[in-house]
Amino acid sequence: MTASVRTLVLVPAACVVALFACNRDRTDTSRERTGTMSDKTGETTVTGARIVPVSNEMAVDKLVVARCEREAACNNIGADKHYATREVCTGEVRAKTGSELRASDCPGGVDSKQLDTCVDSIRKESCDNPIDSIARLMSCRSSDLCLRAH
Repeated sequence: MTASVRTLVLVPAACVVALFACNRDRTDTSRERTGTMSDKTGETTVTGARIVPVSNEMAVDKLVVARCEREAACNNIGADKHYATREVCTGEVRAKTGSELRASDCPGGVDSKQLDTCVDSIRKESCDNPIDSIARLMSCRSSDLCLRAH
């Protein structure tokens, strides 16, 4: 037999032997696992996912930080800019956000997931694209942020 013919016969034969050897280990292991897995059959635990309320004050704080960080990133804070200083940004945004997200309008607090969605949309908002601003406004509506009483 020539070397190339021997290689063509021996290499596939070695692969088949290795394949069965690997499969043997899996079969033994799966038998071992089956015994331990069957001990836990039927032990399903269901937990209700609860919405964690955030206080209105904490929600306003989070929104103010996100908005003023975005304004700074968009170069809207400084002399001759939309906000003269970071403090001015914080004060103005806090006043506006606080009036939109009053505790009296949101007595159950704020939905933490919706708040995170709103903050995320603020962070992703482009500096030059008004459509991003519209998307942010949609995800940051107080009607969506406020938890509803059941």
